[in-house]
Amino acid sequence: MYEDRIIRKAKEQAPFLKPNILHQFASYNTIFTLSGVNEGEIKDLTFLTNPVHDIIARTGGIGPDAKVSRFAFAGSPEGDSGTVAEYATKFSADRGSISILERAHDLFIENVNMVSTASPNAERGLGNFTKIEFEIHEPYGVTLIEKVNAATGINGYKDYQDAPLLLTIEFKGLDENGQPVKTQPLVRKIPIGIARVEFDVNEGGARYSLIAVPYPELGYDDRYKFPRTDVPVAVSTPLEWARDVESVLKEMMTQEIKEKKRKFPDEYKFDIHPDVLKNGKAYASNKTNATMVAKASEDYGLTLTDVGTPQDGNAKIKVIEGTAGSTTALTKFFEDAIRTLTGYKDLAETFWRSYLASAGVTFEDSKEGDEALAKYVTSDKMETVVMQNQYVDWFKIKTTVQTDIDRFDTITKMHPKKIIYQAIPYKIHVLKMITAGVSIAGVDWSRQVHKEYNYIYTGENVDVQNLKINYKTAYYLRNVRGNDKSNAEDGTFSWVKNISFLIFGKERYPEPLKPLRQYPSVTKGRSTVQDAGSPGNDRAQEFYDYLTNPEADMIKIELEILGDPAYICQDSYMPIHKDLSTKNATFETTYSGEYNSFNSDTFQPIINVRYRIPDDLDDNKGLMFSDGGKTRDEDLFFNGLYQVNKIESRFDNGQFLQTLFCSRFNNQQGAGVTPLSASANKDSVNLEKINQDANRLPTSKELKDKAKKAAQKEFEEIVDDTVY
Repeated sequence: MYEDRIIRKAKEQAPFLKPNILHQFASYNTIFTLSGVNEGEIKDLTFLTNPVHDIIARTGGIGPDAKVSRFAFAGSPEGDSGTVAEYATKFSADRGSISILERAHDLFIENVNMVSTASPNAERGLGNFTKIEFEIHEPYGVTLIEKVNAATGINGYKDYQDAPLLLTIEFKGLDENGQPVKTQPLVRKIPIGIARVEFDVNEGGARYSLIAVPYPELGYDDRYKFPRTDVPVAVSTPLEWARDVESVLKEMMTQEIKEKKRKFPDEYKFDIHPDVLKNGKAYASNKTNATMVAKASEDYGLTLTDVGTPQDGNAKIKVIEGTAGSTTALTKFFEDAIRTLTGYKDLAETFWRSYLASAGVTFEDSKEGDEALAKYVTSDKMETVVMQNQYVDWFKIKTTVQTDIDRFDTITKMHPKKIIYQAIPYKIHVLKMITAGVSIAGVDWSRQVHKEYNYIYTGENVDVQNLKINYKTAYYLRNVRGNDKSNAEDGTFSWVKNISFLIFGKERYPEPLKPLRQYPSVTKGRSTVQDAGSPGNDRAQEFYDYLTNPEADMIKIELEILGDPAYICQDSYMPIHKDLSTKNATFETTYSGEYNSFNSDTFQPIINVRYRIPDDLDDNKGLMFSDGGKTRDEDLFFNGLYQVNKIESRFDNGQFLQTLFCSRFNNQQGAGVTPLSASANKDSVNLEKINQDANRLPTSKELKDKAKKAAQKEFEEIVDDTVY
């Protein structure tokens, strides 16, 4: 069978490859269902397993039963035998809407388009961004708004415009014998909020155009993310930052109540996952704090009390300070506060040392330690470390909005909300950190990916419909100057700022046709908080700008494929559990076997792309490709690993297609030149020759290995002859 062949090939070439699960069908349909959801299901995530209820519209029609809830009203006793109509009198001014919902009049969902981010992005920084557009066709009626009002009212929401609904996606199909495929259900459930509805009405009924967003992303709405007062903070820990901001926003709500702008307050909650705190360590060391106090006392005659320390002598140095105004998003303020943690600053400024430390390999912070580090990574151990630790610890911001359905604000005409912002662990691939002149050799990255796409002239294409490539030949990385003067003056400049070259070696052209360049620059973005213990955080800001702007990478592709549910990532659409946890271990790995999808809230989705084009027909042999091997012309230089940045899923007239917007990781195919110690820098002429030899462009693996060995031998001779 075709499926068996796909699976067999995957196991042979890469043990982690996952074929498109829809390939198991000879034919299939995608069924969309728009239905109600109650607050309890959202808070404890039971909507994932509960049957759908209060059905509003469905692809192919609703059927005879809309599964209208009987006991979902707030305050209704469990097991009550009352009818829908009886409870409707308590919670709905218009019982007619519920009658319309009970009637199960067919409304058909058509032409669904979903755009979602799968990595840090320019729209939301370290948060998710999703937009869902779809149409609903209603023959001989105009009842959509009535049915939405009923479905939300039955579930306890008096304000239907702000109430959540549930969008369910099901894939059902037949095998080659025309029999239903008996496998685990392919289902995605997305709580959504309707942002806009437009519709046209004629004698044949109505056609609605809807725009929706995942309900958890309602926390990015302007009314919630922009404060209506200044929010100043001066704190010594991230948890202090969270509590101070919550306190200021609570006071803002109190003031708005006094001014009769609202009756009930919204509540803000900023939560930091323990692993985020662990990876970030602390804002500043005690040594730094003590130094700050001593210097303040010496230079300005200030006492501990003057710099914010209570009289009892327990120092509480305010090392992080900043202010969020009405034009500063609270999400950005939160991101900047977490980024200031020393662990994340170290990743941005001295990445390779921090990366190895997270893998359990540590070295002294000295010249000798750097030399030991360089020696370690030339050993056979390094490949194992990199393969077992392909991702580095970072974080992202996840949001959730909870509704207090027991209270209704008669001034705002809305239920009060609890807006939760949570910093959760997130993993970034190590190749994202590669800089100019640096590469990692000896690692077969393609064996670790879950998805591989072979385009034309490979004989293995089963998914790719089209491929568009954008290559910026003038591309270069910005190399921020920052505040390097003090480091150079104390003799640590060469060892701290150039540590990456000491680790994986400096190559002239790690990838010959796409040399990664860098040029001195200044920061473009700006953090909303300042670190008093380490004010010069230009490199950390530059790393953040680079991470959140994947559209500016050197090689980008738009890969159009047959639709794959793996890219409809269930975890990215889930609210935060009521106890501020995910409550599901299936979302803590790179790929969810339960949902057959990437876990994009935890890891960057990574794919491998292969694409061949023949240079010309060989007239002597009659072949389009060389006999017995590849040439550079045939094996195109933009093959390799890509991170998926954005996904567009289109469901139109029974056809499911996706476009993956990806950017290529840099310097994947370098030789990995042996790291150079400081002693070699004393002979610039011979060092230049080493670089030239090591980066000569062989046409085969054997020649490449020969060049590396020759360069290493000459390097060792230089070191032996150097006078210290």
